[in-house]
Amino acid sequence: MSNATAQHQIELLLDILGKSMEILRDDRRFDASEPEFGKLYSTDKESRETGGVYIYRNSDFEDATMKFYTTADPLNYSDDRQGVAVVPERFEFIFTSARRMLDIEPSLIKQRLDLSDYRIDFDGSLTYGNDLGAGLPQYPLLHTYRYRANERADSRFPVDVDLDYGDADPADPTDTRILMRITISRYYPYLTPEMRKQKREEERLKKREQYGYMNLCTGGFCPESGYWEGWTKESGPTDILRVEKGQKFDVVRTVPLTTDRSSCPMVAGQWMWLCSLEEARGFQWKGFTLNG
Repeated sequence: MSNATAQHQIELLLDILGKSMEILRDDRRFDASEPEFGKLYSTDKESRETGGVYIYRNSDFEDATMKFYTTADPLNYSDDRQGVAVVPERFEFIFTSARRMLDIEPSLIKQRLDLSDYRIDFDGSLTYGNDLGAGLPQYPLLHTYRYRANERADSRFPVDVDLDYGDADPADPTDTRILMRITISRYYPYLTPEMRKQKREEERLKKREQYGYMNLCTGGFCPESGYWEGWTKESGPTDILRVEKGQKFDVVRTVPLTTDRSSCPMVAGQWMWLCSLEEARGFQWKGFTLNG
């Protein structure tokens, strides 16, 4: 490979990595047909829970494959993962043959992608230094560097970058170090279904408190579609109603849901947030289960 060709490939690679970084920081929308990545070779769309992978081939990198992974939005705490929007999760640039040599040092990638001098380990701890050293005994020439991208005020997500190199074989004086794989990952906190349930309850209580301060009463406009709880000064919470955003709040029943309401006086009252439409199915309210 000539020096001019190698330099051209390095600049193209850095450009692709820069665009991937923007997508994973959430500074740029992910478009599966993005021409800079090359030709969309195949798409493996799995369930909404696991997302999918878009595989690209680029004529400027005949011995490389690019993969963009998506997943159900981890920051959406809905229990129904099939209905959750799919978001970018990870980008991989993989050199696939022995002709993959690119004379590009980790320091250049670090500079162009604005990476930090520290990494975030798998246990969440911050460690200064980026060189993880050689691989496991069965992979003695594998050498990994890990970085956390520097924070930017206008970026929504932290991003981690892993660089995998193949070190030169000490037994072969003609061998050189080669770049094998680059992985750029959007950082999401790990959440189990139980942790998502707890997050949903925390958000529900926070929203209930927020709307409570607004003192939303009969005749006022509903700020968000969902299920709302009606209160009266005399009887406390006695009513529950699905209200659409922009709809006026109705009067409130004065008789609890669990008693005969065939002849129930209605009065002006306050409406408190109860739950979203997505959370409604199976939601328990005073012994009554919503169907959603």
